[in-house]
Amino acid sequence: MIRSFFKKVFSSSNEVSATVETLQEAVETNKTQGLEEGPIHELSPSTIYKVAEIEGNWLEAQLIQKLDDLVRSCFEETNQGADQPIRIRLRLGETLRVGMNDFAARRLRDFLDLCEQEIMDLTFFLDKKDAVTMELYKTYLLPESNQLINPFLRDRCMMIYVTSESLARDYHKEMEDFFEALGISMDPSFFSDFEQFKEQILLSQEETQYSSDKETRQQVEVISPLMIEVSREEVENENILQLDKYMENVLLTPQQARSYESNLLFSFYGFGKNEDLVRMMNRKEIKEWASILVEKHPYIFYFLNDEQYPMTKFLTSLVVTTEVEDGAVYYNEEELSDFRAYIRDTLIKLANWLDQDEQAVLEKFESNFQE
Repeated sequence: MIRSFFKKVFSSSNEVSATVETLQEAVETNKTQGLEEGPIHELSPSTIYKVAEIEGNWLEAQLIQKLDDLVRSCFEETNQGADQPIRIRLRLGETLRVGMNDFAARRLRDFLDLCEQEIMDLTFFLDKKDAVTMELYKTYLLPESNQLINPFLRDRCMMIYVTSESLARDYHKEMEDFFEALGISMDPSFFSDFEQFKEQILLSQEETQYSSDKETRQQVEVISPLMIEVSREEVENENILQLDKYMENVLLTPQQARSYESNLLFSFYGFGKNEDLVRMMNRKEIKEWASILVEKHPYIFYFLNDEQYPMTKFLTSLVVTTEVEDGAVYYNEEELSDFRAYIRDTLIKLANWLDQDEQAVLEKFESNFQE
């Protein structure tokens, strides 16, 4: 329970602007040190490590499963009595080393951030003594803003603490190694301050346990908005696999679904660099892709995030015939009426499954069409 709680408490808001120049330093170090062959390597009788080679397709589809599996194996093997924890070294695959640009750098940053947030034990198992691993970590995960450094370090140390406690390891030593690897001096009062913070979190965890009554069951934990980027190739191939996986995950249980309400954003890339939104909305291949998406997953409107972007209107405009006049977008009224009725019917079914007030769910959906 405590591990799942911490996983939801900490979500990164790092304002990191990784550039091709800073990336290239890590890439060159990667080249000079080379990629280790094989999945596991022995450094000494008591120290072993595994290599995670990050490929370009991992970023595009947010494939964290392989790294998650690697972390799980490290945890299990360490937990079975290894003298020292098995470590993980990060490496860039050939497609990233050869084809790196600003766009790929941003996606790599987002991917590594997602991995650290979703794979609770990753921070603990990273090889703090490996220059390439820590260069990638500092380049893509360490905030540039001085105001964000302390909260960032505190939260990562909390992650290290949770794993250390699970493995009966000295979390003080793990945190000291972490600071040293980042080249950051540890304040003399850090551990005393951290203990106070830790106790506050533990107390908060105890207070957020749910009871079995209906009112409490309807409470949800806030999930940070998720952006899914859809490539031109996916659109042209009518590939909605990313959204299939998202919907499969959020609809596992009513509680899971409620926690992802208003969570989803998606966008397209790979089209004309200067192509405006109106022209994008009227592309035949995008409309066909969106129609397939809505036909298969009409419940998706419950999960769209309209606070950061008018996603409901955006997706509707990709399905319903639209016209543009003086910069304003107008829907075909007959099509729009039929479409909204269809979505309302599906949302009523979803609300009943979620044990939520169907009228409240419908009103929220309809409010997204108001100016």
